[in-house]
Amino acid sequence: MIKAIIFDMDGVIVDSEQIWDDSEKLVFSRYGIEVTEHDQRTTRNMNMRQVSEYWSQKATMPFSLEDAEQKVIEQVCQQIRFRPQAMLGALNLLQQIDTLNIPIGLATNAPKPVCNTVLQCLEIESYFKSIQTADDVTHTKPHPEIYLKSADNLQVQPQHCLVFEDSPTGVKAAHDAGMQVIYVNPKHTADATLLKIIRSALVSLEHFSWSDLGSVYL
Repeated sequence: MIKAIIFDMDGVIVDSEQIWDDSEKLVFSRYGIEVTEHDQRTTRNMNMRQVSEYWSQKATMPFSLEDAEQKVIEQVCQQIRFRPQAMLGALNLLQQIDTLNIPIGLATNAPKPVCNTVLQCLEIESYFKSIQTADDVTHTKPHPEIYLKSADNLQVQPQHCLVFEDSPTGVKAAHDAGMQVIYVNPKHTADATLLKIIRSALVSLEHFSWSDLGSVYL
């Protein structure tokens, strides 16, 4: 029985993958780094500190990890404010869930400033009873801590939480927390490993059907 629903943010609620890629390329290329598409696919599932450490190993000159991270965050926030774009079906689904009085949580590997920018620009902060970012946990995804904290904040047992995730890293975190997971990604289909641990896979939240859930606590 589903008693709470938790969303990842980047790629599930906000269309931000290209924004992150462009921002990282802009900042880290200043340090003599050739930012390739292959490398960016690797860093997409990392938290901000892991990203800066990854690029520092490829730099031709030393740089402050903290300064680079701040520059990336500022650039991401600036681009989101300039053109905030919700993922297909996200805003409508949030409204539906809120109407049903099902508690909603947000669990993201993004830093708090980026999370706050997204919530403000899309005007969706009021939907969430729990908001957890990379700055709120010791271990980010794929560790389950952020989802366990979300369940605790929502006062719902993990097994009664449904999660929408768009990355293998996030799926693993939610699954290891004991939650049910729906994989949502318009670009990358779920592979055999993911299919074993998810409830279903969607190309967008617009394709979500309440009938797929069976019994839902109202």
